[in-house]
Amino acid sequence: MKTLFRTCCLAALAALTFAAVPVLADDAGDIRLPTPEKSGGMPLLDALAARKSNRRTTGAAPTHQQLANLLWAANGITRPDGKRTAPSAMNRQEIDIAVLTAEGLYEWDEEENKLEREETREDLSDQLNGASVMLIFTYDKDDQTPAYAQVDCGFVGQNAYLYCTSQQWNCVFLGSIDRAKLARALECDADEVLYGMRIGIR
Repeated sequence: MKTLFRTCCLAALAALTFAAVPVLADDAGDIRLPTPEKSGGMPLLDALAARKSNRRTTGAAPTHQQLANLLWAANGITRPDGKRTAPSAMNRQEIDIAVLTAEGLYEWDEEENKLEREETREDLSDQLNGASVMLIFTYDKDDQTPAYAQVDCGFVGQNAYLYCTSQQWNCVFLGSIDRAKLARALECDADEVLYGMRIGIR
């Protein structure tokens, strides 16, 4: 009887534990992000006035909620027809965002609100350079011309800038990145890697 009682107690404790802690990563190392928060923050005109680049991007590791909010602000879906926070030429929506943290490299699936882990042998620590997180902006050259992709990436980058400003995070948009190394890690062509953005969470 004591053994049965102990077994029941352990089962109940395990059930409570799993109910209290959401499972956000699957066996492949992917991360299912929480629903992004879409209200609050700094007023737009204040954020525009305060926006600046700051290369001191060391800081705390991002939480899943912080990543969800940041990515949605940068280029998240805002309407049932799939349109985004950032415009794109001919609505091609060709800009993709990869996320590099100390935990690894991920590609953001905005429709599933999920970070898909990229298995790579590349050492990307020099690209992260101690930042809390680095966003890597890429595009598929079969979907868009380089000229339009550059402009569309600028829209996405400015959204990310303004969100970081509203959170009082340091950030810097980067043209000097190792495109060849990042392309190998992301399994794309080097000319499809546009820019990077390092962010320091304070």
